[in-house]
Amino acid sequence: MPFCLQRSTHSLLSTRLITHRINILTKALRMVIRLHLLGPLALLLGALPSHAANAEAQQQVKAQFIYNFVNYVEWPSDAFEGPNSSIKLCLYGDVPFAAYLLSFSGSIVGQRELTFIIGNTINDIYSGCHILYVGDDKRIDLPTLWSQIQYVYVLSVGEREGFTDNGGIINILRTKDRLEFDVNINNALSNGLFLDSDLLALARTIKRNTAPKND
Repeated sequence: MPFCLQRSTHSLLSTRLITHRINILTKALRMVIRLHLLGPLALLLGALPSHAANAEAQQQVKAQFIYNFVNYVEWPSDAFEGPNSSIKLCLYGDVPFAAYLLSFSGSIVGQRELTFIIGNTINDIYSGCHILYVGDDKRIDLPTLWSQIQYVYVLSVGEREGFTDNGGIINILRTKDRLEFDVNINNALSNGLFLDSDLLALARTIKRNTAPKND
């Protein structure tokens, strides 16, 4: 084989080897980044103590769930009054883990500060919410609730049977000895929200039915 051909072949093989190694490193880096971002939420899926003796720990996990949800939701720019406006998390009704959630007040999510609104009436949460947690004591018909608030661009979270079938977006539930969550992606999309695929990958179930809302 002529020297120039040998050199060309060797150069080609070296280039392919370098490219292959770069691809491997790139995939590894992406995995590390993904695990870094998903880590807190993924670990929480198995974080509930096996014995119900630690009910307090369960409330802490729920609070951490909701805080982490914020990191996987994309709101359109017109969901905010301005580029420096905060993300408002509204707690409606009885929220046993409110104290744990409030510990995240002032945290920076993306480039926005996380603030809280706490209310027991519709007027308290009428507008301005980006995330709305509906307490289990608020047994109002959900479609009626959506019609009474400015529902657009709001990530609704609850803990009741049928929540995601009646306009809700994320429902937290306990299965055996762990907390999980269901997601209704169509309710999110109809509300102008984009949910990260990594969040969907961690959901127990992904529903696509859209419940009609009262006018």
